[in-house]
Amino acid sequence: MSENVDQTEKVPPEGQPEEMNAENDLSRRPYTVMRGVQTVFSIAVLMATLLTLWNPRRMLRPASLDALLREAEKAETDGAESGTSDENQIGILSGYWQNNTGEVCADGVIESDVNYLIASLASQILMDEGYDVKIFPEYDLELLNHKGRVFVALYSGSCAENPNPPSGFEIASSLTAADPDTIDKLSLCLSDRYRESTGLNPSFDVINPDDPTYHTFRDIDPETPAVRLEMGSLASDRHILLENPEAAASGIAAGIICFLESGMGN
Repeated sequence: MSENVDQTEKVPPEGQPEEMNAENDLSRRPYTVMRGVQTVFSIAVLMATLLTLWNPRRMLRPASLDALLREAEKAETDGAESGTSDENQIGILSGYWQNNTGEVCADGVIESDVNYLIASLASQILMDEGYDVKIFPEYDLELLNHKGRVFVALYSGSCAENPNPPSGFEIASSLTAADPDTIDKLSLCLSDRYRESTGLNPSFDVINPDDPTYHTFRDIDPETPAVRLEMGSLASDRHILLENPEAAASGIAAGIICFLESGMGN
């Protein structure tokens, strides 16, 4: 009996490499568990290789402590070279700003808002004249041992009703002032210029620095000339504080400039 099995050797189609033909044969093999395991293992090896080459920690590695210290030292040096320092700075404290409201009037007027508005206006006038100015919130770590050319803390008086508080502004200094003559000059300059700009009458006070209400005088450097200015009553002096805050700001700025030009703020 003749065999019908075709013993003819299979030859790859013309122009097709034997390797490609072998791959085609592999692709036609039935799927087995072993082939699946091999595939998963191959993918795992490939991913491990890629993650080794691309390590996100290399891209997001934080700077070393030495590098951070060098950057801080460079920033301090650059600041010194630019001639900007606290000692050349005018400090204005905006009473109750970023701490609490201060006085709250029956019609919703908030003292901290009034203080900040006038502090901002006075600061802008001084900066326009070429002075370096910083507005401080009520409690600020930068106040500790702050040393500047002059420091003025701004507050507003009561808005109580029945009876209304008296009209006028008050300038207060500390019992522990390092140089009373310098503080007197600052108080007189502020009093004269603020009265001239607002038409309000002045009064003066010397405060006990141990009173927790007056922390500013304890916080800053004792050699920094500093006073507390209560700019007027939120009840009796609204025509200035609310309706004409520019007048209050002009008087404050003029008083500070008067003091600095006297030569006592250098």
